[in-house]
Amino acid sequence: MRRDVFIETRNVLEFRQKVRALEDDQHGEPGFALIFGQAGRGKTETTRNYHAMTGGIFLRVMQGWTQYAFLQELCYQVCGLRPHGVAACKNKIIEALGALPQTIFVDEADRLHVDRIEDLRDIFDITGSPIVLIGELELRGLLGARRRIWSRVKQVVEFGSVSEEDVAILGDEAAGLDITPDACAQIVRQADGDFRLVWSFISHLEQAAKAHETQEVDTPLVAKVAKQVASWRR
Repeated sequence: MRRDVFIETRNVLEFRQKVRALEDDQHGEPGFALIFGQAGRGKTETTRNYHAMTGGIFLRVMQGWTQYAFLQELCYQVCGLRPHGVAACKNKIIEALGALPQTIFVDEADRLHVDRIEDLRDIFDITGSPIVLIGELELRGLLGARRRIWSRVKQVVEFGSVSEEDVAILGDEAAGLDITPDACAQIVRQADGDFRLVWSFISHLEQAAKAHETQEVDTPLVAKVAKQVASWRR
């Protein structure tokens, strides 16, 4: 099974459209973008794909980061330096982005304390660099906790469930499988819309299809494979 396949889902297309609007300094409105949704919906892969194509700063938040740890790592990603002290880190970030504005992508942003979002607000206000925050459902509440933060949120993308069409395309492009519409719908239900679980389904279905010497996947085969795929509900 190919692991380098990237499917341009409805979520992906909306993400690109709204982040591009945020970055458009001629016709767009600068500010923050909120990208949120349940785990497994493809938010991180979508962000990494966009970042690889367009550039910018990508930072993955680690659990339990202090203000110093957060700003020092962000500073390193921006300009390759890890200054000592909170103020020194923030000043270097602002200096570098003031000279060369870049979009900042912050993944797992729901792990941040709201005061770290205030640090990002400072950076945006001074440099104009767009801030894209990616996280789970709690992130919306985190940003909405303070009006001065929420007023800067100009684009919102909620990543929904993987679609039946997405499953069909993924099965074809990643594993050469012809998955029937009913089987696609069954996979979406079994995976609860989770893209990572769909990947697991496709991998197991590829093996099962080879064992049956076929490329067609129907509902009985999906039901058989479902017993082998771990579900977060169990």
